[in-house]
Amino acid sequence: MIFKALTVLINTMKIKRIAGAVLISIGAVLTFKGAIDGNQSMINAGIGGVFLGVVVLTFSTSDYIKYDAFKAVTLPYTDLSRKLVEVLELKNEAVYIPPYSNLPEGGVFIPLHNDFDIDLAKLDKSTIFITDLSREKEMGLLLTPLGKELVKMYESYSELDFTNAGLHAVENASAVLRSLGLADSITIEESEDRIIVYLNGVKASMCSKTCEQIACPICSSVLLSIAKSLQELIVVDEFKFENGLIEISARRIGGVNEWM
Repeated sequence: MIFKALTVLINTMKIKRIAGAVLISIGAVLTFKGAIDGNQSMINAGIGGVFLGVVVLTFSTSDYIKYDAFKAVTLPYTDLSRKLVEVLELKNEAVYIPPYSNLPEGGVFIPLHNDFDIDLAKLDKSTIFITDLSREKEMGLLLTPLGKELVKMYESYSELDFTNAGLHAVENASAVLRSLGLADSITIEESEDRIIVYLNGVKASMCSKTCEQIACPICSSVLLSIAKSLQELIVVDEFKFENGLIEISARRIGGVNEWM
């Protein structure tokens, strides 16, 4: 009887791992094909497939393999995004855009110039390279946040849509990151338009100075959650790293209507 139960359990875990691997593989193909063709919708579908695969794997493996799987499937997409920024010679920090009618899942805009402008009415989910404009201040790169699937998990766990939910809702996402073995806690401090985020016990080793432009899915998910919970655009100022603690400095720069 015990042997039979163990056999069923092992077979179930195998099915989960196979399903996860298939989702990740399909997602990888779609993402790279979308990047080559400049098809944002295909990139979005690919990243979604990858994260669904990660979710399936993480809930059927040990904490060590959870992080190992997370790193293995997300690092190539983080590197790809950073390569796009490097090739386009973009030097400015990222702006996180909350979901709105044109971008239902939000976006990350990396402007060409420090003195930038964004016309949200001109953007949509198929936009990537914003170059065919008369005003250089509006030029840059628009990407889907790498952490958008984690945001969906935060909301599912909280049974709450983060839209206008406030920063406390974002701090509650700590439970999801802990369950995935990715980080221990999220603490957010706010003073007027300034926001400081403390991510403690972060397991990811993909952090670097370029996070101010392309953050890993963990930090990206938190920043997108903040933008959504406040319904304001958030511009990143600085990332600091020390012994598993990540400190992110950011600013509120106005709501969607102000940038239309």
